[in-house]
Amino acid sequence: MSISVSGNGFVSIITLDRPDARNALSLDMRDALEAALLAFDADTTKRVAVLMGSGDKAFCAGADLTAAPPAGSGPAAHLARSLVRDLSLTKPVIAAINGMALGGGLELALLCDIRIAAKNATFALPEVKIGSMPGSGGTQRLSRIVGLGRAMHLALTGDRLSADEALQMGLVSQVVEQADLKATALQLAERIAENAPLSVQMTRKAIREGFEMPLAQGLALERTLFTIIRDTQDRAEGRQAFREKRKPDFKGR
Repeated sequence: MSISVSGNGFVSIITLDRPDARNALSLDMRDALEAALLAFDADTTKRVAVLMGSGDKAFCAGADLTAAPPAGSGPAAHLARSLVRDLSLTKPVIAAINGMALGGGLELALLCDIRIAAKNATFALPEVKIGSMPGSGGTQRLSRIVGLGRAMHLALTGDRLSADEALQMGLVSQVVEQADLKATALQLAERIAENAPLSVQMTRKAIREGFEMPLAQGLALERTLFTIIRDTQDRAEGRQAFREKRKPDFKGR
């Protein structure tokens, strides 16, 4: 299988599993990844996902160019769709980036809510070097995360970033030893999963959607979502647990 899925309590681990191809995305693999992410989002027993690549060389090297049809061969329905697309998930996804995140691999990481990198990680949008351009959100999402000037520099040169450079510009939030990457990502996922699920989902929604809005509109969205959370059983449980000095037992309702 090109995509493997395992579980660890409330956490789903989704792995790009083509280490011999540096986890490059074929069209079949793209479809399998989308199915795995949508299944995670629909699974009421899972609260956070960790997305990672197998092996010690790459998170994802982008599109599988060896499997792509030759240029000028004509459009096909399965090619008209982006290699990586926003699936409008409701739950957080953490990218654990080991090795290369290139082209579509970087675009996949940009779709995730949190990015953690191993020290051997590298990042690039190299499409201009092969006569192409980012086509799965790279030109739009990268600038929103690292700023216009840095995004222009990276996308127009195709230059690679080291993990430390990615950390400095805010592309990733943490850099760890390669051997510690999976454990660090899982620990972070578990800390998030301990929190009230609806609170996590609505906070994520407020941040992601509010980022694209003027401040006044974002504040209105935040207030609307707070109103939804205000009367949930989990909020009552959280306040009761605080008074009783115990760990809350959140149910996601």
